[in-house]
Amino acid sequence: MSKNLDSYKAVFFDVGGTLLTVHPSVGDVYAEQARPFGFAGSVDELNLQFRKAWKDLGGMESLGQQKGLEIERKFWRDVVQRTFDAVGGLDDFEPCFENIYDAFRRGSAWRLYEDVIESKLVEHLKAKRVVLGIVSNWDSRLPEILDNLNIGHQFDFVLASTVIGSAKPDPVIFEQALKLSGVSADQALHIGDEPATDVIGAQALGIDAILIDRKNRYPDSDVTTIRSFMELV
Repeated sequence: MSKNLDSYKAVFFDVGGTLLTVHPSVGDVYAEQARPFGFAGSVDELNLQFRKAWKDLGGMESLGQQKGLEIERKFWRDVVQRTFDAVGGLDDFEPCFENIYDAFRRGSAWRLYEDVIESKLVEHLKAKRVVLGIVSNWDSRLPEILDNLNIGHQFDFVLASTVIGSAKPDPVIFEQALKLSGVSADQALHIGDEPATDVIGAQALGIDAILIDRKNRYPDSDVTTIRSFMELV
């Protein structure tokens, strides 16, 4: 990527790991909801088992072109059940799962990254009348989450993979973003935190990409990489 950010007519953002993160952690949210259902273990153990379940199931990317509420709820039910089964299970799983699923709708379960807030990058691009879109491997709760964090109004559209039926790096979700933006691929930029889904997925359609790598997870990456949104303002 050699262009100035302001030269793009559309900028797409990934969400998890890019704009926001779970707060305080997945394990904290799970534990809070599970205590009334017999869970007496540690937050750290839940975080460990969640990461394992997520990896074993292949994340939301594994859903590919599947879509719909039933698909997304089954995925999350499997993640949550695997997580708790690994730490001894719960007295009554179903109502606990429902509470966990709903907990992640709330703004209190999420936090915008400090550099997202401090850089005012989204606001800057909005003021320049750049078309702003969300392109995320996520589910139907995403618009509600963004609204609860008071950032949803900044975006012209929100594309969640299980709603569209296309999980990055599948091209369909990026094609839809270009269509909604009304721009050609060379006029668009995608910013995300995963090389395999965000960078490769965007570049396959000729969309420029920036990798946001706050924790230096990909030190050998050969794509345009930033450590903070502050580098873009």
